Amino acid sequence: MTVFTVSFCGTACTRDEGEATRSDSDMRIYSPETGYIPVRVHKEISGDLHATRPSVTVRGVGQNDWSQPGNTSEPLVLSGPLTVPKDLLSEAQKYSGGDRRSTTSQLTGWEAAALALHGANLAAASGAQAYNFIGHSRGAVECIMAAWFIQAYGSPAVKNIPIRVIAIDPVPGPGTWYGILTQLPPNVVSYVGVTAWDHLDTGFNGLVPRPNARMAGSTQTLSLGGDWMNLADNYQLTDPLAPPKSGATQPSDYTLFACRGRHGTVAGNATADGQYDAANVSASVARVGQLVYKLARGYLTQWGTVFTAKSAVGQSALQLRQEIHLDHAQLDNMAGGPLRDSVKPLRPYVRRVSSISGSVPWNTYYLEDVVGDPPYRQPYPVTAAAGKDGGWVRWNFL
Repeated sequence: MTVFTVSFCGTACTRDEGEATRSDSDMRIYSPETGYIPVRVHKEISGDLHATRPSVTVRGVGQNDWSQPGNTSEPLVLSGPLTVPKDLLSEAQKYSGGDRRSTTSQLTGWEAAALALHGANLAAASGAQAYNFIGHSRGAVECIMAAWFIQAYGSPAVKNIPIRVIAIDPVPGPGTWYGILTQLPPNVVSYVGVTAWDHLDTGFNGLVPRPNARMAGSTQTLSLGGDWMNLADNYQLTDPLAPPKSGATQPSDYTLFACRGRHGTVAGNATADGQYDAANVSASVARVGQLVYKLARGYLTQWGTVFTAKSAVGQSALQLRQEIHLDHAQLDNMAGGPLRDSVKPLRPYVRRVSSISGSVPWNTYYLEDVVGDPPYRQPYPVTAAAGKDGGWVRWNFL
């Protein structure tokens, strides 16, 4: 096997999310063409939801593996082939097997490290020559954590295997964002991040990780920290959201996209308000998930993942983009309407992002300010205070 693909599910999502209905998640909220994108991608690679090669899924934080039975989860692969320290193994074992469905876990997110270690071990055991990781929400953050665990605890051969990441609206949550979340390790050779434009819920600040040294053209070498939480603390490179310095070049193999819709919309949720009522599904909103699905399949194919099923979305990416921006009323209404100027302090209608810490308000940026001006033909609602030049890294608008 040349490439092994791992799909990390978001918080509260099962490994059959979007493919089966359970009491708190109706599969009909997802676009039929895309389902829940990380799960559908795995199904279209391996042909079966329960398959573990050439791709595999990892359940979401605070949830069990499958909709049925919905009260238990499978043991996590924690003790090998990666050689992990006792403190990480002890922490991860708390979340292995049994009934893992927990509102508390969903809020705190501490389980993410265990799930990332599980995914990293599955990749390391695959024998593949390259790993492709795709994830949504905390699952997208787990992609980065898993890469760090491979970098730090893999054998000399495994730690140098190239990893490519598609992160769909990565959101660590309201707690501390430590270094293995905010910095890409050296073994990540390509990173694609998608950030939802219209999501404003508290605690959903978007993560934009720092490019590694190779991407940024830097000569800085990796110096690993002591314990697992601090692995990357000595390797925090240039903030991609900071104002550009004179003569700074764009990082290579590091691509950021801004996308219309809410946090769930970009992963396939097709409801008009980004919530969970299947009676509120909208063809206008579904196009966003269809576009991200096309983007994900395109990058994964370019990176060597082989799909056994053809794309379920017939329209081209260009057609979908044109339709989204011609029919955008419901997307506008998701977060304050078509005109988002407000006399309220702190610009409440603007998404916040960070590559430092999501738990400290002054360590975040307004998304509008760091992406610069959207193209005039694309109706991205902005406030009067929007930044015009953007941060160091240029963004693409879907």
